[in-house]
Amino acid sequence: MHRRWLSWIVLAVVLAVALAIGSGTRPGSATVSQRVDRIARDVRCPSCSGLSVAESDAPTAMAVRQLITDRVKAGRSDSSIETELVHSYGSGILLRPPAGGVAAVVWVVPLVAAAAAAVGLVVVFRRRRLRAGPASTVSEEDRALVEQALG
Repeated sequence: MHRRWLSWIVLAVVLAVALAIGSGTRPGSATVSQRVDRIARDVRCPSCSGLSVAESDAPTAMAVRQLITDRVKAGRSDSSIETELVHSYGSGILLRPPAGGVAAVVWVVPLVAAAAAAVGLVVVFRRRRLRAGPASTVSEEDRALVEQALG
């Protein structure tokens, strides 16, 4: 029984590591335009409703895209560019919440809820199996009824 659980745990760890590695970005391999596009997709247009600066053609969006391009060409990191934008426009400029501080709750709560749901399901199914007890035996009367129905 413990071996089966161990294999599931190992599978979950391997899957989590593979997803973490596969979703990682390689900052050194992106071109200037790729980095600008990636940052611009995560920045809200200051004058538009619900659009990123990558999607909008508004003058303010073009100005923010130009600022991002200038900072990328100057060799600034993505996080420092986002920090500058947040300092200039406020935290509402970002379409995705930062992954640290109080905003980390937005990222952690769904994971904790999913884990709690999985544990809850395991507990419920285990209790049902234990309540059912050992397989019931078939009486001779039941066997006779089945033979009569088949024959």
